[in-house]
Amino acid sequence: MDSKQLPQNFQGFSSESAYLLNDNELTLKRSRKEASKKRKFCVLVACVIQLVVCGGTGYGLSVMYAEIIIVFNTERADAALIQSFNMGMAAASGIMFTWMIKKFGPGVCITIGASVSAIGLFASAFADNLVTITVCTGVITGTAMGICQLCAYLTVTWTFHHNPGLFLVILTFGMSFGQLIGPNMYELFISNYAWSGAFILLAAVSLQLIPFGLVIHLSRYYFVRTSDMSIQEKQRSCCDISLFIDVVIWVLWINFLLLALTGNVEPWFIVDHMISLGFSRKDGAFTSSAIGIGNFIGKLIGAFIKFRCRQVATVYHWIYLGVLMAGLHMIIISLDQLIALFLFCLLFGCIFGLIFSQAPVVMFEASGLDRYPQACAMMNVMFGIGDVFGPLLGGYIKDITGVYNIAFFIASGASVYISVSSVCGVYYSRKRHM
Repeated sequence: MDSKQLPQNFQGFSSESAYLLNDNELTLKRSRKEASKKRKFCVLVACVIQLVVCGGTGYGLSVMYAEIIIVFNTERADAALIQSFNMGMAAASGIMFTWMIKKFGPGVCITIGASVSAIGLFASAFADNLVTITVCTGVITGTAMGICQLCAYLTVTWTFHHNPGLFLVILTFGMSFGQLIGPNMYELFISNYAWSGAFILLAAVSLQLIPFGLVIHLSRYYFVRTSDMSIQEKQRSCCDISLFIDVVIWVLWINFLLLALTGNVEPWFIVDHMISLGFSRKDGAFTSSAIGIGNFIGKLIGAFIKFRCRQVATVYHWIYLGVLMAGLHMIIISLDQLIALFLFCLLFGCIFGLIFSQAPVVMFEASGLDRYPQACAMMNVMFGIGDVFGPLLGGYIKDITGVYNIAFFIASGASVYISVSSVCGVYYSRKRHM
């Protein structure tokens, strides 16, 4: 059928009976209805839960990191590989499974990802060396969680296709909840069941993603994956290389890389940093949870800003947020009191949560609905590369110098760059549309 024969209500699918162009066959497939508000709410909650579990597992490894150093008597740089691979693969591996998500749907892929994640964590409980834990928890579990994370982002975009910006910000609340719950969950599990028992319980937590994946799977007929394009445009979009020659897109991708590489230096190392200052691991886990609380508050602020400033490009906010992040990375070096560190982590979590909540929205505004799956996957690749090398770099700095100060200095400089490059991104974007 020629594109001119498509019904006028094709764009947006706002009517009771609209048509969907099949991605593989490029034919009109079946009539659909707009999802009800209750269904959209359930889908949004299911997607948030994906990030709660994935984020909690990854950020909570900062507590396991401190325990593994003692149990296996290993170097910090080696122990940091577990968290770096887990968070790195969780962010970057999704691009390898984009085809699978499109073919089988996000619900099925979440079920597979949750099951494989649980297997990796369960196997880690019986490891007798650091390499096995790194492979099982770092690589296998991290890769599986990467599927679940990307499924969550794409599901929200396809469900709230008219204007997904606000709902993408709300989705990132899951990471805040995970960062709040994760460290305390690890501390509770390790204290009562040792490190090996903790891995078994974490495997059970991963399996809780499956019923939420089922909710998403049952809502698959309401997804809208593309805007109103001609057949020729859809054919070109299958091999669209415009993302890789877009200056603005590359400015954003590099910013995402630096944000992941250095922005998480406090969540990664706050527990070990506090232990080196004479505090207990429990104090470190408690203080680390303040980042999660602040993260949640920051994302609430991000949702409010997006709601009230709908006509303002989100990347504008990164200009001043980068400067604030740079200042906070410098302040932590001078703090040595528990209350001061707690309040710092609370404030840091607010700023980091605010800037992180805007990342998927910034990417969507720059790429658009049709290019967003590939753009989002590449955004996660950049996050993944940063998450892999960030903990490794920080652990190496600690092993060499005995403190994390240089890591905090590097993070401060990277935040300044993010602010300056955001100005450049705005300039190129405005120039392109003149």
